[in-house]
Amino acid sequence: MIDGKRVIAWTPYGRERTYSILIKYLERDVHRGLIDEVWAYMNTDPVGQEADIAYAHQIAAEHPDWFRIKHRPEGIDLGHLPKQRYTGLAYREMTNPDTVYLRFDDDVVYIHENAIENLVRARLQMPAPTAVFPIIFNNAICSHFLQACGKVPTEWGAVQPYCMDPIGWANGPFAVRLHELLLDHIETGTVDQLYLYQDFTIQPGTQFSVSCFASLGSMYAGLPDGPGVLVPDEEESWHTIHHPLATGAPNILRGDAIVSHWSFFPQHPFLNNTGLLDRYRELADKAVAS
Repeated sequence: MIDGKRVIAWTPYGRERTYSILIKYLERDVHRGLIDEVWAYMNTDPVGQEADIAYAHQIAAEHPDWFRIKHRPEGIDLGHLPKQRYTGLAYREMTNPDTVYLRFDDDVVYIHENAIENLVRARLQMPAPTAVFPIIFNNAICSHFLQACGKVPTEWGAVQPYCMDPIGWANGPFAVRLHELLLDHIETGTVDQLYLYQDFTIQPGTQFSVSCFASLGSMYAGLPDGPGVLVPDEEESWHTIHHPLATGAPNILRGDAIVSHWSFFPQHPFLNNTGLLDRYRELADKAVAS
């Protein structure tokens, strides 16, 4: 718990390759008393992802006191949509008004040791926004603000405040440099030098890649179409466009909480040909062992 509120970290789960890194940081923060439960919301295909599914069940068997597997609600047919569209249904589980929910993509591969506490406290201090985001390395809008504050060189390519900016979202060499920059700071213990030391507002209607954010169970509990029922049901659009426009409250980018998101699909060919993920894995192993 943090400040009397339960904290649940949850992930639309699908890939052992990167989740096996993320879970080390979540386990670390469970043991530190910052996270009460970890949920894997299964967003997998029954054929072709047998190993990924087995890995989630392995974690559940090893950590029954804090790890939970969650499934899509039964009886809801969204038609022939890609499985990513089903993640909006997960919020029907997140209606406890005394809980802060932390969403992580399953390819978040680093969580700074102060990130959870700083993000949750910011979320509790600012109840109006739909979502409070950390600084997400490899997120185009975050890269824009990191450049504005002089933390990331504009010589690598200037990133505009647009979630699918061609440099910040689609450029593989830029992503490689971002990860190298952050990894160097992690390995030297100087990640706090990348803090923005101020928060930035994300104006209502601005789409934002939702690789990680904090939200309140009380918000989902009071939704007009039913507890946890998002309308529209696509979670990124709801959290960054529709609900902020409905409330008039901007989302917040928190300047003193840092995580790292591995890859958007246009970046895969570049990042997968590096040893950067191995560096992240080694750091995660050290984090959970310390």
